[in-house]
This record gives sequence, C-alpha cells and structure tokens, in this order.
Amino acid sequence: MNPFTIGIAYHEKFCNRRLEIETLKKNMLAGIHTVVYAPRRYGKSSLARVVIGELEGAMTGIFIDLFSVTSSVDAVRKIYRGIIVALGAKAADRSSFAQKVSAFFKKIRLSLEFDPATTAPEFNLSLGDQPAEIHLEQIIANLDEYCGSQEIKVCLVLDEFQEICNLKDAKMVEGLLREGMQNARRVSFLMMGSRRTLLRDMFEDERRPFYKSAYVLRLSPIPRREFTVFLEERFARANVSIGLEEADAIVDFTEGYPFYTQKLAMLYYELKQAGEPLSAALRQLLEMESVDFENIFVALTTHQKQLLKAVAVARPKNIFAASFLAGHGLGSQGGIQSSLKKLQALDLIENIDEGWRVTDPIFAQWLRGQQS
Repeated sequence: MNPFTIGIAYHEKFCNRRLEIETLKKNMLAGIHTVVYAPRRYGKSSLARVVIGELEGAMTGIFIDLFSVTSSVDAVRKIYRGIIVALGAKAADRSSFAQKVSAFFKKIRLSLEFDPATTAPEFNLSLGDQPAEIHLEQIIANLDEYCGSQEIKVCLVLDEFQEICNLKDAKMVEGLLREGMQNARRVSFLMMGSRRTLLRDMFEDERRPFYKSAYVLRLSPIPRREFTVFLEERFARANVSIGLEEADAIVDFTEGYPFYTQKLAMLYYELKQAGEPLSAALRQLLEMESVDFENIFVALTTHQKQLLKAVAVARPKNIFAASFLAGHGLGSQGGIQSSLKKLQALDLIENIDEGWRVTDPIFAQWLRGQQS
C-alpha cells in the first residue's frame, strides 16, 4: 500500500505540526476562537481533522466545509447538517436523538429516513419557510444551549471560511455568525481559510464584524529536516529505500509545499519500484496538475498573465522596480496596480521576505515552462 496520500492525512501520514496542534487544542479547550490561514493545499483540513481527533473525549468535533457555498441559505443548510451529523454520529437511538435535538433547533424540521440501498438511518433536514437570516440569528445559540444540556463542549471547524465573503448578503452572514460566536460559552470556533487576502480583511478591517475577534495563526512551512526525515521513514516502512539526497530533492522541487510533497512522494513510490528515476515523477506531477493550472491561467486577463509569468521567472525583490517592469513589458508602476491587486486577491502571488513569488511552487514551475 502506498504510504502517502493526497487526501486528508491521518495518523502516521500526517507530518509533524505538533506546535500548531498543541496551540489549537489549548485554544479550543479554553474557548479562544481561532482563525488559521495558509495557501490552498497546505494541509489545513488535515490539521483540523487531527486536532478534532486529539480532542475527542474532551470536545465534540464538528467539521463544516464551506468551499462550495453559493448563498446564505446554502450556508445555513451546510452548518445545520454538519451539526446534526456530528452530534448524532454516536447516538445509540437516532430517533430519540432527533426528538431531543429538535427541542433546541426549533426552526428546522428534522426527521429520520432509511437509505433504500443500505437501510442505514439518515437524517432529513428541512429549513421550512424561514429566511436564512432567522436561522443565522439562532443557530449558534441553539447549538450552545444543546451543549449545555448535554454538558459537552464543541470544536466547530468552518473550513474555507472566507467563502462567505462572496455571498450576496455576506455582511449579514458575517454579522450574525460573529454575534453567535461572541455569545457562545461551549462552542469554540476554528476557522480555516486559503484566500488569505480575504481572511485578513475579515479579521483586520475595523469595519468588519469579525475585526479582532479571533486568535490568528498563520501556517508556516514544515521545517525541511522534519519533512525529509518523514519521507525517508514513510518509504522505509513500505519497504522501499530512498536516501537523504532523494528526499531533499523532493522537498526542493515542491519547496516543502505539503500537498505536492505528499503527491510527488506518492508518485515516486510507484515509479521507483518500476525502476524509474525521480525525474519521471517530477514530469508526471507537472502533467497531472497542468489542467488545473490551465484553467486558472485562461481566466486571467492578458496583463495579469504577463505579471504572473514575470513573477514566476524573476521573483523580483521590488515588483515596482523599473528594471523588472521594463524587462517584462509590464508598463508603468500605475499600470500594474490593478493586476497586482487581483492576483493577490486570488492568492496567486505573495510578497515574502525574499521578495515576490507565485504562491503555488508547482504552478510557478509550470509557468516557467510556458516561457520556452
């Protein structure tokens, strides 16, 4: 069995993050609401799952993915369903659980149905005729009251939390969730997000409801040595040996980006057994990701594409330097402002201590390949 994963990394497939795990566990137990941000595919969801798993017994974990949310009604439905499924997962009698929970969540209609294929009992949830605003006014308070009645605490994970910013009535959703969070006594919020510009605006703009409302944790890269040791050990446990040089090469190519490091290692595990070199896995990774990269690239304007490719190639220390702008045909400083703002909002480029770079290192490799 392949010792690596490109899905949620559980148990031994999860690499380190002990400091972050302990910080998040302490915060959740203390009722300190926390927002975690990092680029896409950086292991945030896996981290949240590990935290929930290690809190089991002390807190009930509820995981809600808001990535595909399209409206406030959709958000309400996802939150309710996540709550009901998580709370009912260990109920010995689901029928009595449905009655019990309905006494607190009075705005929804909850019934128990049986899956025709598996005969397993499933919860059917209806929002009734009430608008989303009414549900959002009460949903967290209702959850908090239920927790009090059962003498439990909840860690409520809202993954891809920044997606509520894109809703038509985003201000209303933000305001009501913030009010519920502020008044909760037994519910700790763990908000995860990948669109960092949007998240920073949510929590650092004094005009927004969530301003200064949560502990902010930025996920840093996993230390290089920890990743290389992890790779060597995972290969060895699967009876395939790689040396430190190969493990270093994997981390070098992916720049320690968790998703790509796992995926490249997963590909190389299969190819190495067939006698193929690491370079074959590198090519395969780029080929597999190219469709996703093409879709991102074609959605940009011509000038945004130019700027993105220029950053991938040059990694400028000063993006407004005349030599950089002229060398890549980008026009004036004022001319790139709009493209720069858009690329940052999409989290496609970032400014770090070493200068500007494309956030996704494999996307950067792909962009450099388009130059030839």
